Amino acid sequence: MKTLKLIFQSLLNNAAVMEARKEPWYVAIIIFLLSVVFATYPTFSQINARAGSDFLTRETYSMDQGLVDFSETLYNQDIQLVVRTTTLADQTTTYLANEDVLWRNVFTQTLTETNFPYYEYRGSTGQVRLRVFYQADQSDESAVALINRLLNLETGHADIATFLMLGRTAVYFYVYNPGAIAANTASGSGYIYSFNGTYTSVPLNTNLGNFIALDSSGFLIDPVADFQANASAYETRIFTHWKQFFDQSFLEAKSVLLIAQSGLTLVVNTIMALMMSLVIFLMTRGKNNPNRTLKFAETMKIGSWSLLSPALLTIVAGSFFPEFAGTAFVLFVGLRLMWLSSRYLRPMDMPTSTTVVKK
Repeated sequence: MKTLKLIFQSLLNNAAVMEARKEPWYVAIIIFLLSVVFATYPTFSQINARAGSDFLTRETYSMDQGLVDFSETLYNQDIQLVVRTTTLADQTTTYLANEDVLWRNVFTQTLTETNFPYYEYRGSTGQVRLRVFYQADQSDESAVALINRLLNLETGHADIATFLMLGRTAVYFYVYNPGAIAANTASGSGYIYSFNGTYTSVPLNTNLGNFIALDSSGFLIDPVADFQANASAYETRIFTHWKQFFDQSFLEAKSVLLIAQSGLTLVVNTIMALMMSLVIFLMTRGKNNPNRTLKFAETMKIGSWSLLSPALLTIVAGSFFPEFAGTAFVLFVGLRLMWLSSRYLRPMDMPTSTTVVKK
């Protein structure tokens, strides 16, 4: 009970932090570990909250209508784009297969210098709002070359438009502001949102050609009757299927990003926490410092006990300012060290000698 009380006191009381050097070493280790984990949580939470369809929840620039029209075209032309797997040399690959009617037999138009047939949606003004390319049997190098060509177009080029690349094993989406395109101020590298995903976490047998004919539970329905019953709900349902698809496509990249970013933040926080204890030890080595008798193990305890309040503040700051989640702990640890040192770790002021001059 005494230790628990001291833990709460140490959040705002530096005297309690100094007193904690007398507590068992394992308590300091527990507080140290909890602090760096707490400090890493905002970064973990921020990345974990991301969804692949986040870019579709902002200004869509008619992409929602374009994706609905694209789904209708696939369905009406009987183009089946289905998620399948293949195993070669004990390695399983998830890919997007074109079954039944071939893509290239329906979409024949191509951009200059490319051999990729594509679907195109134009808005009410006649401006291109969405192009969809499918890799089909072309090589990965060809698909990457097409994407790089589009991203390197000069400002005002006629081929600049929002585009979706349905690669054989990966998905790419680049969104441009149609207002900037209309004003000829957009370049290929001037996209405002981008997306990159894979089919690894997309359920097998998912058929992009059936999005128009699936209800919210994934059961087949009559799309014509559904449209006649409620046109708005019909479009929302199809757009929701696309958002789910992008969420699923992002899961693999999200897992990698989650491990990498959280792991890096955890390492940085751990190093910062250890540095605080080391700095406390070095600050107390001066011959005029009243705490020069502190041993290294004791300064490690003091440093560990002083970490809990910066860690909790990091959680609070991360919830209000997510962009600072990765650096807040470093800032708060520095402030706690300054506060602690100003009161307990600084050297004693030596009295100045005075000389009496006799007349």
